[in-house]
Amino acid sequence: MDEPACTIGCAAVQDIPAMISFEKRYFDTCWQSRPNTLKSLIEKNPMMFRLCKVDNNLKGYYGILPLPHDIWQKILKGQILEEDVMPYILPFEAPDVYLYVYSVIVDLSDNRHKSYTRELISDFTRNFILGHKFKAVGAFTVSEGGRRIVERSNFVYKGGFRGNNGLAVRSYAIKRENLVQQVLRIRGQGTKKRIA
Repeated sequence: MDEPACTIGCAAVQDIPAMISFEKRYFDTCWQSRPNTLKSLIEKNPMMFRLCKVDNNLKGYYGILPLPHDIWQKILKGQILEEDVMPYILPFEAPDVYLYVYSVIVDLSDNRHKSYTRELISDFTRNFILGHKFKAVGAFTVSEGGRRIVERSNFVYKGGFRGNNGLAVRSYAIKRENLVQQVLRIRGQGTKKRIA
């Protein structure tokens, strides 16, 4: 019997309870989004959150925030909180945009979680790496899975800071041109790089 295919699409306000439920399951309290923050981001631009669903059930998502360079640097250094960047969010089409990976999360209890991660990464490649002009993308990792994704994607380690939970957080970044070169090289080889 074939397993149902997942679909990827933009978040809607009605998806927030499921998104929050995922975060409560997998992130420490200090890394969980406030519902009002998610609502404001989704209302500003639903493309900032891309959701993977099977039969309309959430299986994973990622969030991307387009920011000016100075705010992007501050968030990667732990000098500004995610919820405090709202006034600085730019349109994806703005010049000199830097993307910040707000979150990547999948349902680890589902035995297909690696395929969901791959689908989300493919969606990010189509819609952002190849679909938008930006200078660089950065993220900090609070889980082993997040660290693995960015390191396998050749993000460069930029340092760390202590999170609000007292644990070490590692920051990474990569220039868009390097991501595009990776995508083109992988496509040229006709193979899929295992990132998940």
